[in-house]
Amino acid sequence: MKKITMILIAAVVLALFAGAASAATAVGGDRGVIQVSCDVDGATVVLVSVNGDESAPQTIVNGQTEFSVYTTGTPYTQVKVSAPGYQTATVPVTMPAKGETSQVTVTLTPDEPIGGDRGVIQVKSNVNGATVELISVSGAVAYNGTIKDGQAEFAIYSTGTPVTQVRVSAAGYQTATKPVEAPASGKTTVVDVPLTPNPTPTSSPMGIAVLGLLGAVAAVVLLRRD
Repeated sequence: MKKITMILIAAVVLALFAGAASAATAVGGDRGVIQVSCDVDGATVVLVSVNGDESAPQTIVNGQTEFSVYTTGTPYTQVKVSAPGYQTATVPVTMPAKGETSQVTVTLTPDEPIGGDRGVIQVKSNVNGATVELISVSGAVAYNGTIKDGQAEFAIYSTGTPVTQVRVSAAGYQTATKPVEAPASGKTTVVDVPLTPNPTPTSSPMGIAVLGLLGAVAAVVLLRRD
């Protein structure tokens, strides 16, 4: 009986050691904390690992959020924070040791409208339905529209790529191009671009002479037949 009891005790001890060994070799090992502080409540935060994988997202509440991370798992090297109306920010982070906290502060920058503030270029022309093109300093067509009720208006970013020319075209008319200056913020630049009808084709004197000669030859041929 005593021998059986000793065997049972030994079995229990072995089981305990096996459980401890299994816990020691669990994937990820011990944990630390990555604490992220941000000036935008509601911003979304993810951790980015060394191989580019992202953690489950968390949300900034009262200026911060915390991630519990395995210190012996795949290390995280970056924190990425995003929020509507703000530019996404990515900053480096140091992995914490067991039981330690690694802190990182992220400040988000508000989005700015592309090109900044706007002014207006108003194009006037005498041909309704004519095509209007605003040409940038690079030679590309930056804006286009159509003349209606004698004009077309374009809202132009005053700090974008500068517009330097207006080109107006329509079927039956000669294309016209005029220089223009980009308006300042809140200002309107007016440019008048009238179109001239294409010239009516006229017969040249040489053409008339050739026709007359052909007529004379035809008359001679007819007389000879008679």
